[in-house]
Amino acid sequence: MLVSGAGASAHRYDELLQATRIGVKSDRVRLEMSLTPGIAVAPAAIRAIDIDGDGVFSSVERRGYANAVLKNVSVRADEGPALQLALADSNFPAPGTMLTGDVPINITLEAELPRLDSGDHHLRFRNDNATAGSVYLANALVPDTTRIAITGQDRDADQRELTIAFTVSEAGPSLAELGWIAAAGMLLLLPLHRRVRMVTLGAR
Repeated sequence: MLVSGAGASAHRYDELLQATRIGVKSDRVRLEMSLTPGIAVAPAAIRAIDIDGDGVFSSVERRGYANAVLKNVSVRADEGPALQLALADSNFPAPGTMLTGDVPINITLEAELPRLDSGDHHLRFRNDNATAGSVYLANALVPDTTRIAITGQDRDADQRELTIAFTVSEAGPSLAELGWIAAAGMLLLLPLHRRVRMVTLGAR
């Protein structure tokens, strides 16, 4: 789920749409990037990936393109240096399917966060990939831990840069752990419910 912010816009015919969803975790940041070339620019995008022109995206070509994107993206926590991003995953469609103008390339990047004390912090994301002929979207994802809370998002005019304000609280249970706690509580209540029901029936 996305934290409320700028909504998605219709993809344009002659531009590359670069949409990034940013997940802030207790110990790392995760960038889920979706790059969708429009019909008019899809052939050029295919050529940029398929270096040997054989009509197939080889593993070397896919990795090369993903690393080129990585080199043009930066993330900083508070006023610290740029975080060391690494390629976590990528998914490339078949070249021919990209010609429809609505098929994305998905690239996931991750970086370790420095130890963050409790309190207010901010994360600054910037995308300088393929700045000619691109449109950008950037949004924060709802954190998967109760320890992190997104408190604000500030974008530049073209959404190449996004600053996410967030707070860190003392370590507590994750959302998944809260679910297990709730389920365990229900199981503990079942015997009590049965005893109450038996007493009620006996009274009759």
